[in-house]
Amino acid sequence: MCIKVHYTSREKGDGSLAGSLYDHTLAIVLIGAIFMAAIAVLPKFSYVSVLSVDQQQLRNVALSALDTMLLDVGYPYNWAQGVSFNVYSVQRFGLASVGTSTMHVLDPDKVARLVKTDEWGRPNPLGYLPAEKARILLGLQDYGFNLTIMAPFKVVTKDLARPADPLNPTDQEMRNIDYEVTVAFNDGRPVPNAQIYAFIVYTEKVGSTSDEQYVTGIIKEQKVTDAVGKCKITKQVTGQISDIVTLLKVTVANVSTVTSVYRRGGPRNEIAEINVVGDNIIMTTPPATPRDDRWILTGHALTEEDLISLFTGTQIDDINWGSSDRWVGNVPGLAHLNPLMLIFSFRAVEKNSGRQGVLVVGPYPGYLGSRLLSYSCGNPRAESVTLQRSVIISGMTYAVEFTLWKER
Repeated sequence: MCIKVHYTSREKGDGSLAGSLYDHTLAIVLIGAIFMAAIAVLPKFSYVSVLSVDQQQLRNVALSALDTMLLDVGYPYNWAQGVSFNVYSVQRFGLASVGTSTMHVLDPDKVARLVKTDEWGRPNPLGYLPAEKARILLGLQDYGFNLTIMAPFKVVTKDLARPADPLNPTDQEMRNIDYEVTVAFNDGRPVPNAQIYAFIVYTEKVGSTSDEQYVTGIIKEQKVTDAVGKCKITKQVTGQISDIVTLLKVTVANVSTVTSVYRRGGPRNEIAEINVVGDNIIMTTPPATPRDDRWILTGHALTEEDLISLFTGTQIDDINWGSSDRWVGNVPGLAHLNPLMLIFSFRAVEKNSGRQGVLVVGPYPGYLGSRLLSYSCGNPRAESVTLQRSVIISGMTYAVEFTLWKER
């Protein structure tokens, strides 16, 4: 019996040892699994946390830079004033207008110096403040950025009576105006009940061949967009017409945007480029053929109120590619008119045609609705922050978009 009892007691002891070993093994496996899970999960938590901190830091830098651009006048405070521009004189970057207590009112002359080229890729004749210099002045050496100043909504014009050859339309084609105008927010939603103010400007040939002259005519139309943001502008122009440009001012809840459409398909890039600095109108012409004089006939400015006459040319008001490739006209009080765009008529010789009346609109890109298509420095990256603001330039509201990213 003692042997039996002893045997039974040893058998129970071996069972306890096996159970204990099993428990320890299971615990080790579970602890190992938890440890491995922690190794896998904790870096993700750490990455998300670091990413959140980096994004917030990037946003703080972007907010500071944008506030400096829009609220600071820069140094000197009038760094963009005058016909000539010295980029080396700019010691602090800021676009705010001097002498206003309202926030986010920008100086149009300063904004104009941020436009790098014209629509044909030629250098800005007013001079250009390089984006790289602005980056240094803002203390953004480790960052890249892009700045745009766009219209608050889109205005698209479709020519329903487009000439078969826009560069050489027939007399009848020139006289038939039939446009469909579509107004939409920048996200694509249509804008009903938008007020459309159309100014159809044309040059008409009068007099005999030996004593021909070109006069400037203006037809005004007012329309309202329908439920899908559309309206039509239809007009029949009489006379011997050589050129037509339609200027459009679109107003929605006291916010306006402007654009223009050439009847002959586009601006005459060999005639002149029109810019404004303060009270001065500056015209330049690129190397072009023919090199004949372009006589300046009339000049008008589209303002918030109306299309008003600014200038009537004389025999000495001309521009050409040669001895007179730059023309400056001073119009006292022009800056206070807050011109939205300018339109000038010329008596000029075009390629493959004789001398005729030609219309040119400016400045670029203002006559297309926006003030700054892109002011960029660096290579865009996926990890970026974008901020938006509303600003006032020459009495009009624009949408500013500023994107910043880390480069180093």
